[in-house]
Amino acid sequence: MNRLPGQFWLIMLLLLWLMPVDASAKELKVEEGRSIQNAIDQAAAGDTLTISQGTYKENIVINKRIALIGEHGAIIDGGGKGNVIEVLVSDVIVKGLRIQNSGSGQEDSGIFIKKADGNIIENNSLNNVHNGIYIANSKDNQIVKNSISSYESHFSKRGNGIHMFKGGGHLLKENEITAVQDGIYYDFTEQIKVTGNHVSDSRYGMHFMFSKGVSAGRNHIEKNVTGFMVMDSSDIKFIENRVTDHFHFRGFGILIYETKNILVERNEILRNSTGLSLENGENISINKNLIAANQVGLEFVGKNKKNLFAENNFIGNVVQSKISGEDMRLDDGLKGNYWDDYSSFDLSGDGIGEEAYKAGSLYDRILRKQPYWQFFFESPSVKLWTKAESLFPSFGSAEVYDARPLVAPAAILPSAVKQDKGQWRSGLIGIIFMVIALFVIMKGRKFR
Repeated sequence: MNRLPGQFWLIMLLLLWLMPVDASAKELKVEEGRSIQNAIDQAAAGDTLTISQGTYKENIVINKRIALIGEHGAIIDGGGKGNVIEVLVSDVIVKGLRIQNSGSGQEDSGIFIKKADGNIIENNSLNNVHNGIYIANSKDNQIVKNSISSYESHFSKRGNGIHMFKGGGHLLKENEITAVQDGIYYDFTEQIKVTGNHVSDSRYGMHFMFSKGVSAGRNHIEKNVTGFMVMDSSDIKFIENRVTDHFHFRGFGILIYETKNILVERNEILRNSTGLSLENGENISINKNLIAANQVGLEFVGKNKKNLFAENNFIGNVVQSKISGEDMRLDDGLKGNYWDDYSSFDLSGDGIGEEAYKAGSLYDRILRKQPYWQFFFESPSVKLWTKAESLFPSFGSAEVYDARPLVAPAAILPSAVKQDKGQWRSGLIGIIFMVIALFVIMKGRKFR
């Protein structure tokens, strides 16, 4: 009896693997005037429903594995009640739809996902909804390139842009979120990847509560009350984010409270009331960040321990640091940070100042009680005062110091995209200045 060769069985296995799971899947089209819910009820698992241009005033429930694809101009209007779309099964696709007018209950949303894994929510526009996308007790969902906004009212009456309750493993990528309560809310979640999102004009850009294992990179968080609010969480990474223009009187670029195991690296923290605030934080690494043009650059409240600072650039902050009563060292033993108000020398040529930089000056403390003193920022009298204080350290309170201060700004390498743009802009600016310089020289010679 002849046996079939092993290659034959290998080919058969590959063909079976490449075959679609559901060969009977259909593509169905829903025209304006028909009910999307009726079409879902009649569809089979694996079908694709294409929604034609038009407004469909209904609330729909997806309870089977389908793809719901909107053509340009396809609108689902929830009529101001409940969830506009509910997803109750896994492996659903919702794409290309305008979703509007949810209810105003606590969990009412444009898209509500409950106990459903592996769904893809992509390229939708959600407007005038309480919560944009609410994900409860679910795993491994992808939320990509959606535009989300809530009502025109005070943020306390709105829901969140993307709210995640329990579960985890989600990917949130390149979403545009504005005018909500909190842009992205992490509520008892874990292992979330968040990249390339833009959040603005809300209360908190991102709000972390009892969550862990979140990686947030290359997001732009701007013009909220606070950028990143991190509370009672752990194992969070903030890498290459732009956190800008949080100038509310209670505003922070990044506020870390009762939290441990945090990495803050290569971020731009610019033009905030307080750039970075640590309150009872533990094992927090702050490396290679630009913390600039803030009212207060760095703030410590309560007991902070086992925290590491290295190669950060503190530039143009009205107050560099506000400190609590706890002693703390602001370097890693090899390198410290660049402080633009540091005035000592580098005699050895190793890039490290010969004297320690002492944080939390007497001027900083007076400024807390007398805010109008900020008008004397960088004045000769304040510089003289700061120098005198370094000679008589008894003026200070707690010993918060950088023993290895840098005498020149640290090289903070931007991402590849920023680097290319920066090089292009720098080259253009250089050419413009060269042309102006040549023009001035030639004009000067003519007048001789």
